[in-house]
Amino acid sequence: MVGVIFSMEAIICQEAEWILSQQLASGAVVTAYPGQPKIVPYFAHLALYGLAAWGLNLPRVRAYLDWYLAHLERPDRYGVTGTVYDYYLDEGGMEVPAYSYDSSDSYAATFLTLVRLYYEAGGDTAWVEAHWPELEVVAGAVLATLQRDNLTLARPDWPVKYLMDNCEVYRGLKDYARLLAEVKGAGEAGRYEALADKVKRALETKMRLNGGYCPAVYRAGLRRRPNWRRWYPDALAQLFPIITGVLTPQGEAARRLYANFLRNYPHWYRQTQPENFITTLVVYTAALMEDRWRVRQYVAGLEENIIARGHPWPYHAAEAGILLLAIKAYLAGGAAYQ
Repeated sequence: MVGVIFSMEAIICQEAEWILSQQLASGAVVTAYPGQPKIVPYFAHLALYGLAAWGLNLPRVRAYLDWYLAHLERPDRYGVTGTVYDYYLDEGGMEVPAYSYDSSDSYAATFLTLVRLYYEAGGDTAWVEAHWPELEVVAGAVLATLQRDNLTLARPDWPVKYLMDNCEVYRGLKDYARLLAEVKGAGEAGRYEALADKVKRALETKMRLNGGYCPAVYRAGLRRRPNWRRWYPDALAQLFPIITGVLTPQGEAARRLYANFLRNYPHWYRQTQPENFITTLVVYTAALMEDRWRVRQYVAGLEENIIARGHPWPYHAAEAGILLLAIKAYLAGGAAYQ
């Protein structure tokens, strides 16, 4: 066990440095897609989760937070205020807006979670207080597509309610409520706490289905049944209620859900080669569920096949950030931030 802990501690330092190597002087974090680097705020948030959770290089995390808030659209092309577009890097290294993004709900929600992690790590009350107006704008972007059933659409022009997005919305609203409670007092936190609870109830009543969750709800409430044999989005989405705290990892519902996942993907921990790489979101789930043997097997394979080989695609900065969360949960015996 001592050797495993030492190895994981070495990985923490190495991957933290590698994440920082993907950060530009502007503060933006790049996803190194083959052919052309791209700034995808969602992936940047996941990358920096790991640094913030460990309290590492917090000034660099703050530099990204500043970059994000400086790029808020008021409004964007879809009519939503408080979103941030993806950006390309041109041949001269200039950041060029793509004038689009994958989702308005998840980008904004994961940013609020990153802010909460940053604050919890360093207690930077001054930064939070200086940016309340912008943070409220971002919270508004989370809620911009909230529907009467208390689930959010991915984007105003894409009327689909995704399981993954809504789990992240729940987490983001909970984190923002906690931030408000800790810095401003419980009174202002109540609205966001109540909204988060409504999203959680909607996930359970509208999306729970057949031993899992439907990965998406379409127009007129049409629910797509989960196909466990389809990796994305169906099977991967099943892990998000555990990842985001919609389900308590120690609870019976989470145990049943994870057992269903293992029945369909019993050897997921072996998939650490670039050609069959399986996202670190799975090992984070395993760490939360205290599936310690599979965590060790996966991390050992990842170190040999991905990290030691220079981080080949499809591994990127967001994968490294979630890996740092997984190691933190593993070393803490399954504990995660709540």
